[in-house]
Amino acid sequence: MIKKLSLYTFAFLAAVVLFNSCKKESQSVQMLDDGRLADYLAKNDIKAVPDPAKTGYFYVLTQPAVSDKPTYKLSDSVRYNLSGKSMLNGTVYWSSPLIRNMGMSAYYAGDAKESSGGFMGINVPAITEVLTQLKPGGSARIFLPSYLAFGKNGFPTANIPSNEIIELNISTYAEKQAVLDEQHIQAFITAKSLTNVIKDESGVHYIVTDAGTGTDPITINTDVKLKYTLRMLDGTTSDSGEFTTAPKSLVLGMEKILVKFKKGAKLRILIPSVLGYGNTFKSSGTGGGIPANSVLDFDAEIVDVTK
Repeated sequence: MIKKLSLYTFAFLAAVVLFNSCKKESQSVQMLDDGRLADYLAKNDIKAVPDPAKTGYFYVLTQPAVSDKPTYKLSDSVRYNLSGKSMLNGTVYWSSPLIRNMGMSAYYAGDAKESSGGFMGINVPAITEVLTQLKPGGSARIFLPSYLAFGKNGFPTANIPSNEIIELNISTYAEKQAVLDEQHIQAFITAKSLTNVIKDESGVHYIVTDAGTGTDPITINTDVKLKYTLRMLDGTTSDSGEFTTAPKSLVLGMEKILVKFKKGAKLRILIPSVLGYGNTFKSSGTGGGIPANSVLDFDAEIVDVTK
């Protein structure tokens, strides 16, 4: 009995020592981060303020010079870009793609779920908390201590070292999503030196490589056999194949264009996200899916038309 008691006592004491050791390590990391943050902000004359809940991060807001718009509410859809870098040496670890802006409810912006606005797979409540202090068109810098980011383990895959303090940069847009889509499309057309691009009144852009020789008109209810390849603006192929369906069953942007052509037509079609899959993630083919707010780049051939 005495031996058993001694073993239990020893195990308990070992657990207490380990707990206290981990607690001291955590406290020392937090103190180190807080000190480095304070020194950096003071040295660079950055007028950052601590978050209201005093969890450890600091932030700076830049609001539009003239704006009568209110700050975002949790339920508001926010269009923005986000990047994260090392506070101390400026190494950029992640930034949202140039081919699309991020956009979702402010409530989910700090989440780390698939297709949400989370930063590199970690939950960052600071993103949501700061967004709700911004007006559309405003921007912010968030200084995130390591214990609220990747901690002592860092993120070796992204070359983020242990105990790295992260600076997040957020830029929001006052423009509607259709306006941002048009900007992405125009930048793509210019970068790829595309010619003979026609802009439909709907906002879809397309290039006709073969007008086709068919005689049967296509309506939204006509079955068409379509051969296609779908890419993102970065050139990634999301899906390809051949199927038969009516235009009304496709994304609105595709419907708007197919009814203008006949059998045999070959087209390249750039569909803004608002006429595509909108601000939700879409599982698709072998490419891993289509992120929210993505402009769609289709190669399409009308193989056959069924009355």
